[in-house]
This record gives sequence, structure tokens and C-alpha cells, in this order.
Amino acid sequence: MRWVAEIIGRVEAFLAAILLGVIASSIGLQIATRAIQGKALPWPEELGVILLIYSSFFGAGALYKNRAHIAVDYFVRRFVSPSNQKLVAKFVWFLNSIAFCALLIGAIKGMEHAMKYTSGAALPLQRGYLRLPLIFMCITNLFASVTFLFCPRKGNTIL
Repeated sequence: MRWVAEIIGRVEAFLAAILLGVIASSIGLQIATRAIQGKALPWPEELGVILLIYSSFFGAGALYKNRAHIAVDYFVRRFVSPSNQKLVAKFVWFLNSIAFCALLIGAIKGMEHAMKYTSGAALPLQRGYLRLPLIFMCITNLFASVTFLFCPRKGNTIL
């Protein structure tokens, strides 16, 4: 089960890197167009904002699944006695799961309303498309949280 979470994390990291490249390319195109033609294109800025949202959520999801961020483990090891560390760590993972569920439910409930309005003038996308990475990250992070709780990594002293 853990290997599935790791593969999802790798895919999310790859997607975040690709999107970051597209953002840089669109901004480069915007700069070149402005320098050559003397006027800016209307869509690269909005595309950059939308893709930044996607890359942020994909990157955050990948970091969570690969435990490549500053983690709860640091605070648990620093401020909790060794006898209670496992209990506190599991409680924090449980709270993370509840938070992911709340975000997921809120994003799904607001999707119907969000699909009625556009996000910008140049790119006529419905705002619901900006919520899709949140829904994806919540689902995959819930899966990863359950995996972390029930299939701890070897050598992990807390979980």
C-alpha cells in the first residue's frame, strides 16, 4: 500500500515540475511578445496564476507523501516525552485526515456553484477548475495518511 502512495507522490512531483516549466515558458512568451510587438498578450498572466495553483497543490501533495517537508516528527520529538510520542504522532495524523476530509467535502460542495462563473476575461474557464487540484490532493493525501498510520516505514521511530 505504501508503494502506491510513493508512486502518486512521484507523479505529483513530476506534474508540478512540468507545470512550473509551462509557467516559466508562458511568462517568457509574454516578455518576448511585449519586447517585440510592444503590447502584451492577454492570457499568459492568467494561465500562470491558474497553473501556479495546480503546481502548488501537486507539489504540496508530493512533499507530504514523500515526507520531504518539515514534519510533525520534529515537534513531536522535541516537545513530547518518548513514552507518548507514538500516541501524539498518531493523533496528529488523525487530525490531518479529518482536515483533508473537511477540505474535500467543502471543495466538492462548492464545485457546482463554482462552475457557474469564470475566473478571468482572457481565459474563460469556470472557477471549479481551480478547485480540482484541491480535491485531487485531498483524496491522495487521505490515502497516504491511512497508509502512514497502518503501514509505517521501517526505521521510523515514531510511527
